[in-house]
Amino acid sequence: MNFNYNISSLFSSLNSGSTSGTFGLSSLLSDYGAIRNGSYGKLLKAYYNNVDNSAVKSAYNNAVKNSNTSTAADSSATIKELQSTTDDLTSSAKDLYTTGSKSVFNKKSVTDENGQTTQQYDTDAIYKSVKSFVDDYNSVLEAAEKSADSKVQNGVMGMMNYTKMESNMLGKLGITIGSDYQMSIDEDTFKKSDMSVAKSLFNGTGSYAYTIASKSAMTNSYADMEAARANTYNKYGSYGSTYNSGSIYNSYF
Repeated sequence: MNFNYNISSLFSSLNSGSTSGTFGLSSLLSDYGAIRNGSYGKLLKAYYNNVDNSAVKSAYNNAVKNSNTSTAADSSATIKELQSTTDDLTSSAKDLYTTGSKSVFNKKSVTDENGQTTQQYDTDAIYKSVKSFVDDYNSVLEAAEKSADSKVQNGVMGMMNYTKMESNMLGKLGITIGSDYQMSIDEDTFKKSDMSVAKSLFNGTGSYAYTIASKSAMTNSYADMEAARANTYNKYGSYGSTYNSGSIYNSYF
């Protein structure tokens, strides 16, 4: 069967401006019959199968590719690391600045070998919390080194400058700042230090720990903004809402 000929005839009959006489009526009836018995659909399919659609496919593929292009300054791995490390630092800082019954700086009753009971700081618990804070602080700095986002860099720079301002107080607790701006803590020096100094530095609203937590949370929000622009994984391990293909994938889980 000559598909091109039949299609041309069919299209001509449908587009014909003539509506007079038996020919026009029979042509319309013929076309209607072709639609009902399915031959019309077969002719259309055969026609479009002969059309070169490579250009259409190419344009479609380019559109899909471009729609998923990231506009973020950082890679998805860097963004995820920033989100994770700033979350950890905000949390460890909160453990230190929290007051009330859950404060790590609450004194505990300690009975010595002579049976005397006194109220003392739990030095081991305080050191553990400060050590976690120091480690998390350093992790944020390491993650920020990989970032090209100006907001993230400014946020971390604010943390570093504030830490430098408190370097004298930190030094009294055996906490030093290296040339790379990372902190280190000496356990023996810290535990022999005056814990009231540690409390004044780390505990309560307006303390060093509280300020660092605020700056860390702000940096985390900058990383979240980067994640939205990246159209990639967010800190919860799923695709961001602006990534269309990811949204489809997430709908199954």
